[in-house]
Amino acid sequence: MTNKGVLSSEFNMSLGFVPIIISILLSEFVKQDTAIYIGTGIGIGGVWYLQKRNGIRVPNFILYLSTSVLLFLSLVTIIPYDFVPPGKLAITLEISIIIPLLLLYIHKRRFLRYFIKQKDTCSKRLFAQGAESAIVSVRISLILASLHFVAFNIALLFQRPLNSTHEFILCNIFPSLIFILSILLNQFVIRYFNNLMKHTEYVPIVNTHGEVIGKSIAINAMNMKNSYINPVIRIAISTRCMLFLCSRPTTVVLDKGKIDIPMECYLRYGESLLEGVNRLISNCFPGIEGLEPRFNLMYHFENDITNRLIYLFTIDIEDECILCTPHFKDSKLWNFKQIEENLGKNYFSSCFEEEYEQLKELIYIREKYKES
Repeated sequence: MTNKGVLSSEFNMSLGFVPIIISILLSEFVKQDTAIYIGTGIGIGGVWYLQKRNGIRVPNFILYLSTSVLLFLSLVTIIPYDFVPPGKLAITLEISIIIPLLLLYIHKRRFLRYFIKQKDTCSKRLFAQGAESAIVSVRISLILASLHFVAFNIALLFQRPLNSTHEFILCNIFPSLIFILSILLNQFVIRYFNNLMKHTEYVPIVNTHGEVIGKSIAINAMNMKNSYINPVIRIAISTRCMLFLCSRPTTVVLDKGKIDIPMECYLRYGESLLEGVNRLISNCFPGIEGLEPRFNLMYHFENDITNRLIYLFTIDIEDECILCTPHFKDSKLWNFKQIEENLGKNYFSSCFEEEYEQLKELIYIREKYKES
């Protein structure tokens, strides 16, 4: 497992303001047009880098917006009319950025919904996470811009027109501070979130071959339909050609209350399959040793509620007394005839109905081996 935070600085979408900040600062030393061109070049370079870099690429929507605004201002510099008044580049850039950010925030649900509905699973996750991070950055920026607006109006109440010092502070320094503070506050939010999530349990994201390709928060895997596959361990208990079955907890989302094999859990991120099996057995049968699970089957199971790669194990026990535990609700031993009379009647869990024939065959073979 890694000690890196849940969110990296890549999710600080306010870093997309860097070309804007550089243009504002340069405008104090060079011509405004030159500052705009340099900022535009830096923005285009940043977009190009995000698209061409190796590994996972998180889209920075604010960088795209900042670069678009600077590119537009670069194009209008060829017009004889001064679209950007001399000495007012900072306030012009602030207004040019804040207005589309405000529109984005107003339509944030539609914005998020669009990326969540994308078909490509990998792109869907990255774009959805990037969109959510962008909304956080937008909210911070709008709060800071609102404070600037209030300060500007208070200054005008007491002094109109503004003297040169106050005008410079409000029109040149404050816009820069808004973008810089947005970056710093957003980074603080990310750091706070990572500290909050340090002790959060994760489950691996795998492909259909069981190869780990990422991780997700365990509560998300348990309580919602996933667009990615999580590994699940299931252990069936057999004795004397019978299967020990019980009711699924009413707290689960999948097949609550239906009859199923008694032992199931998600594999934890960074945990081996053997460690996960031993953890599940020790939780269900604390203090009991000598239980030897056998791996039987790996298969992919997906429906409208869940998406999982299931590792199916079996345990053959001799002493039925260990099954008398309050851990298993409404539990009893079922023979194959009883099970087959209820198959296909929405009585058993979906996974158990998938596994039954395989379990039956394995148990028959094992019993014949014992007799010989």
